[in-house]
Formats: sequence, C-alpha cells, structure tokens
Amino acid sequence: MEDIEIRKRMRDVLLQEYRELATKLKIKAERIAELDQEIGDSTDLTGIAGGPASLVSSTAAAQNGAVSGARPKLRDDEFTGMTYKDAAKCYLEKVGHAVSMEELLDALRDGGCPVGGVSPKKTLYISLVRGREFKPVPGKSGMLGLRSFYQNRGSDVKGKK
Repeated sequence: MEDIEIRKRMRDVLLQEYRELATKLKIKAERIAELDQEIGDSTDLTGIAGGPASLVSSTAAAQNGAVSGARPKLRDDEFTGMTYKDAAKCYLEKVGHAVSMEELLDALRDGGCPVGGVSPKKTLYISLVRGREFKPVPGKSGMLGLRSFYQNRGSDVKGKK
C-alpha cells in the first residue's frame, strides 16, 4: 500500500514540474509569435515540443496568439483595404474559434477596417451571416465563427442532417 502512495507522490511531483515547464514553453512560444508578427514570418512549433498532444496544441495556440483567451497581435494596417467579410474571415482564422461580435468589431477597427453605420455591430453581423462562410454559434447570442469550424455538425438545411 505504501508503494502506491509513493508512486502517487512521485507522479504529483512530476505533474507539477511538467506544468511549470509547459508554462515556460507557452511564454517562449508567445514571444516567438510576437517576433514572427514583427518580422512578418511564421514559425511552426508543433514538431519541436515532442511531448503529448496537449502540450503541442497549447504551443501551437500560443504561436497563433490564442493562449488563455488572448487576442492575436494585429498590425494597425492588417485589414486595411479589405472588405468586412475578408477581414473578419482573416481574423477568425488567426484566432481559430468563434468570437463575440464585440471582439470582432474591435479587431477589425484595430486592424484598419472600421465598421461604420448607425449600429456597427448590427451592420457587421448582417453583412457576414448573409453569406455561407460565417455561422452564429447556436445557443450563444452574439458569437460568430466560420462555418469551417463546424464541419461535423450536420447540414444547416432545416429538416435534414
């Protein structure tokens, strides 16, 4: 019985060390992603970690600026000259998941593609959901993602799956 307790303690110590290393890796991956943004390059970190998929995934997320809900860094001219649709698609692809309309509006504004109109949020939402590329997140008011994020969710045609 004592042998099991010793092994549990050893496992707990190793898990703690692993978490500390993973945190350090995330910080380094974020810095690499920042430098990539500054020089206009992209570094694939997924093959470097050599650890379990969760570590590789978190490192890849850090590379894309999506660690702990952080928004990716955008250049002031990132979306300048783009349509709302193209700018929103570009941002959502960078983030890799659905975001709130407020976040999307802020990102477009910060990236040089401000949305006009009396109600910018409504203007953007309507212009995006008219097409087939964007999809509101079911049950989450004000959240929008790319349809490609939900490929395994069945058909959008009522009555069919």
